[in-house]
Amino acid sequence: MINAADDIALSEGICFRQKIYRPLGRLMFLIRFIVIAVFTLFYSLDVYPQQKIQDFYLSNYKEGGSKKWEVKGKEALVSGNYVDIDDMKAKYFQDNDTINIRSDKAKLDKKNMDVYLKNNVYVNSEKGITLHADALDWKQSSNNISTNTKVNIEKEKSIKVDAEGMDADTALSKVKFKKDVKVDLFRKDDVIKINCDGPLEIDYNKGVAVFNNNVVVDNVQGKMFARKATVYFNSQDKTIAKVVAEGDVKVVRDDNVTFADRAVYSEKKKKIVLEGRPRLVIFPKEKSKIFNIKK
Repeated sequence: MINAADDIALSEGICFRQKIYRPLGRLMFLIRFIVIAVFTLFYSLDVYPQQKIQDFYLSNYKEGGSKKWEVKGKEALVSGNYVDIDDMKAKYFQDNDTINIRSDKAKLDKKNMDVYLKNNVYVNSEKGITLHADALDWKQSSNNISTNTKVNIEKEKSIKVDAEGMDADTALSKVKFKKDVKVDLFRKDDVIKINCDGPLEIDYNKGVAVFNNNVVVDNVQGKMFARKATVYFNSQDKTIAKVVAEGDVKVVRDDNVTFADRAVYSEKKKKIVLEGRPRLVIFPKEKSKIFNIKK
């Protein structure tokens, strides 16, 4: 049997517990609400933390343990699946060559390790090939580099190419220039200039360059026009061996114009052999101004 004193004590105990537990309960509820709200907001907005790294470095190794490539940067901002790199310098290691790549800015995709480079892009190989472009896509998995911007490639003492757009392997052994192609082929005594609308496809290992669409070959001996021209290089010193022009071929030398289906120029013999119904048109010097022949 509970007396009055016990009843008062029990009431005070319940009241005390209510004073303690109710605020604690409200506090725990508020904490749970805040935690749930933060996580909900975080994932609903797909927000990823950003991290700034000074002297950024990343490398990848082959199965045998040798280094495949490395990427360095003065500063990098890591955000989600991407890394934005300032003053990027990279190296791509091959069995018989090392490709050096650098640019002012670069964006690295951490999922596939592809890199997009922009601003003062420069690539060079130990074999003497250099590349300049405004922007470049570097696909690691397929060993491919490409751009739609203006590009310049030079092979030491052999060839210089200016074009708009390019697709190539990382070693620059196979290159396709897309359009507005201008090429200088260097010889001992002079330079052969070849222009075309494009594309131009070069295979350095095979020593072949194929020019397509509105091809113009120009040197001190005259001009040659064709729909297509294939240049073959000597395997030893990579100098020009011969040029084969095909399709509506026209050769202009002095005041003479020759037409043919095909023309083969031999660097060794210094002569052109015309094939397929060749015909020669000779214009006297006093009439050349009338016909406005361009040399």
